[in-house]
Amino acid sequence: MAHTLLTIIATALLSSLLTLGIAHYIFQKRVKSRYEQGVQDAIDKFKEEVGPEIEARVKRGVMEGFKSLPSREILRDTTRTIAKTGLDIMGDSFKMAKRPPRSRRPGTPLDDD
Repeated sequence: MAHTLLTIIATALLSSLLTLGIAHYIFQKRVKSRYEQGVQDAIDKFKEEVGPEIEARVKRGVMEGFKSLPSREILRDTTRTIAKTGLDIMGDSFKMAKRPPRSRRPGTPLDDD
């Protein structure tokens, strides 16, 4: 009984492997080349139909972006303002660092006693 069951299972596995091997061979030799050619044709068609429209939109967007840039004077003034603010912040932090420490009052919990 066990021998018969083992023979049936082995035959089914070998049959499945042989079928998969044949299907893989057929796909590689015949179907794959047609499938790849169809995909490439679809990509080329998409590029022809949509490509010029996308290119025109990108050009228009870049041109609008350059037109919307602020003038040279505004950029210069903004840069100066940012630099002045940064210097003010640095100066304030140096002033705070140079302050003498506050003297402790005797009897506070922070005494070293």
